[in-house]
Amino acid sequence: MKLITNQQVSELVTTADAVQAMREAFAAAGSGAQQARVRTSASNGVMLSMMGAVIPDAGIAGAKVYTTIKGAFKFVITLFSTETGAPLATIEGDTMTGLRTAAATAVACDALARKDVDTLAIIGTGVQARSHIPAILQVRKFKEILIAGLSGQQELADEVTKTYGIPARVVEIDDAARQADVLVTVTRATTPLFSGDLLKPGAFVAAVGASKANVRELDDVAIKRAAALVVEWKPQAQTEAGDLVQCAPGTFDWANVWELGQAVDGSIGYKRKGGKDDDIVIYKAIGIGLEDVALAGLAYRKAAAQNGW
Repeated sequence: MKLITNQQVSELVTTADAVQAMREAFAAAGSGAQQARVRTSASNGVMLSMMGAVIPDAGIAGAKVYTTIKGAFKFVITLFSTETGAPLATIEGDTMTGLRTAAATAVACDALARKDVDTLAIIGTGVQARSHIPAILQVRKFKEILIAGLSGQQELADEVTKTYGIPARVVEIDDAARQADVLVTVTRATTPLFSGDLLKPGAFVAAVGASKANVRELDDVAIKRAAALVVEWKPQAQTEAGDLVQCAPGTFDWANVWELGQAVDGSIGYKRKGGKDDDIVIYKAIGIGLEDVALAGLAYRKAAAQNGW
């Protein structure tokens, strides 16, 4: 069994690689199996979590295991062969987690956002904000990028302008919601960040920061305004997606919530075509094992090719 480090992952896997891996994984999601996240907490506050997937088309099964201590996460992913059952690799998952989350959002954006967009807004300034910008730029072109958050906004805006050559400026959270054609929320907020009334007609919203049932970034108004709601995997979203499970009865119907795999393979019952440019579409992400295992499989294959395993 091989060990692949965070540094090796960053050298082996590009953002473009990650987006393509997520597109392929969700397109084939129906042929595999997923293991929902399980969290175990000790009395001292240390949390151990695990989730996984079996991906027959890629010949792999695996699980991501991680600790949460004082709000900090440390991840590892273990891969197995579905042909022999043998362990293939253990992969440090910190770099991987940032890549896979943003890449899945980019796949959702590509499938669900309008083609003609001008303004990308990011609410949040942490690791996921920095991962999401290059991923979204893989699938859409923007004239400007807005940055909102609690700290480090100007630093991130300057970094974005310098790195990607797209004008970036700092705005208030409400202005980000009001002006965005594509809006990504990647925060640790526990209550809604803004009023859903502010969302621009035609906006695509990716709510990514909240992955527990007791926290949320979007309010009932935003959810109610959505012409389509899309999640990664409905069984897990129904227990963990606080943006949805906290909604008042009647805000939306789970029967009308679609999965990202359906948006990718074209079986989704919602299409933006036909004069629907004013529709608001919301993608609610919580992170699922399919993403981790699929990207870990790609990293393993690239490492094996490079090292002759």
